Amino acid sequence: MRLFSAVTLVALLFFVIGCEKDPHTHDDTHKVPGTFILTLTSTQGDKLVARWRDFDGPGGSPPIVDTLTLRASTTYSGLLNIIATDGDSLTNTIRTQGTEHQLFYSVEGSAESVIAITIRDRDSRGMPLGLETQWTVSAVQAPTPGAVRIKLYHYEPNKKDGQTPSPETDADISIPLIVQP
Repeated sequence: MRLFSAVTLVALLFFVIGCEKDPHTHDDTHKVPGTFILTLTSTQGDKLVARWRDFDGPGGSPPIVDTLTLRASTTYSGLLNIIATDGDSLTNTIRTQGTEHQLFYSVEGSAESVIAITIRDRDSRGMPLGLETQWTVSAVQAPTPGAVRIKLYHYEPNKKDGQTPSPETDADISIPLIVQP
């Protein structure tokens, strides 16, 4: 009987040790992006600001979104700031964890053929990040509507290739826009 108790005790000890929690603390809590502030500055110095705000996060009230009005035949430098629903800035976190994040921009609607967006900033591995952009707007004959869709993807460390979206999306927003002649 003593042998059975000793074997049971050893087995139980291995089970308890094997089931310990991960002792590493991971500072990888994901806050929910609630506000995106896109600031575009033209080469002439004109500044445009569009905000996308979802104060209660996904699934609650619809977001409040500004419409961006762009001027044809103009080049803009863009800066994107992202703020969590709790008010904390996420921009620096995304920048410092750049190898784990990338923003992808796409223009939709009639404006798709007249706006080209280029990512200007890079992470520590030289891959595109997307907080800083350049927007080149071509000439139009009439007001041209559309939207810019911005997706923030999260990657496993050092898995980003700079071209392929990750299966994990941290945010997916759309800002309506119009290009004026």
